Amino acid sequence: MLTQLRKQISTMPQFDPREQSAQQDREQQEQKRKQLIKLLAEIEKGTNEETARPKERYMTPATREEVYAVYYDGLRRKVEDKGTENFPEYKGQKLYGELVMVLTVNHDGRVLETEIVQGSGNRQLDTRAQAIARAAGPFGHFGPAMRAKADQIAVVSRFNFTREQTLETNVR
Repeated sequence: MLTQLRKQISTMPQFDPREQSAQQDREQQEQKRKQLIKLLAEIEKGTNEETARPKERYMTPATREEVYAVYYDGLRRKVEDKGTENFPEYKGQKLYGELVMVLTVNHDGRVLETEIVQGSGNRQLDTRAQAIARAAGPFGHFGPAMRAKADQIAVVSRFNFTREQTLETNVR
């Protein structure tokens, strides 16, 4: 579409105010040319903004690609180990419950964001779960196959802090 607009603009005759014949037609053509240039600029701006954003990939149970599954398994183990090692407590009491969190990881393995999408009903547990997920990182650089498809991944996981004082996670 951009190429077509550029070609259409380049084939339009330039407006020359010295020529008096068919002045109105030329003015209309110049007006159309200006509109096309404005449209082209808006499209290019939108395209540039879109390509400047990081490519984000959501990991769900439907994500079957091996490269993501291997990365997720390593991430899951690190989070579970950190959560079991630092089981959440509040005022000396263990906190049990289940919550759903989105964990966004950058291509260099850094945790960019944690977001509780379904709370446990206990604000202290939710806050501690986010701290555990952040502390478990970094998770390692994306391999070339992952990096080709994503700059970031967003993992939607269920966190279950069990009575056995372990953290179990799985992709929702």
